[in-house]
Amino acid sequence: MMKRVMWLVAILLATKALPAQTGCPGCIVSLPALPEDTIYLSEAPDGQAGMYYDQDISFRMPKTTTPVAATDPSVPPNIVIQQVTITSVTNLPPGLQWEVSQFEFNPAEQTDGCVRLCGTPLFSGMYLVEVVVDAQVFFITQSSSFTFPYTLPLHKALPKGLA
Repeated sequence: MMKRVMWLVAILLATKALPAQTGCPGCIVSLPALPEDTIYLSEAPDGQAGMYYDQDISFRMPKTTTPVAATDPSVPPNIVIQQVTITSVTNLPPGLQWEVSQFEFNPAEQTDGCVRLCGTPLFSGMYLVEVVVDAQVFFITQSSSFTFPYTLPLHKALPKGLA
């Protein structure tokens, strides 16, 4: 029975089916000078497999659809966004957790936030982390996602005597 439970946990971790939003409190927003109505996501510093990681990523949500229309011509510009909700962060390397400063944003009042990634990533590789958000315009809610790269080179231990 215990073997079955362990295999189930291993499969869930491998498929990233367990939520990873826990245990990384206290991120700090740190943004460069930016236009007020823009989309911005700072880079995620690379980590190393097998080494503890604790980094913040800052972001700015748009106030209107104009910055979105600049990258997606199917979106009409100049429409005020009433609310943006972060619904999920997926495809993080196994062993990493995340916690966002807040899930819901009213862009008329608040657009800046951050997410802290922490933990000990288990496997090296290049991951395309996906962030899913819901944006509300008038009474319509539209789900959208974007990805950012996250690289984990293999940690190489120093030979004895050099550590």
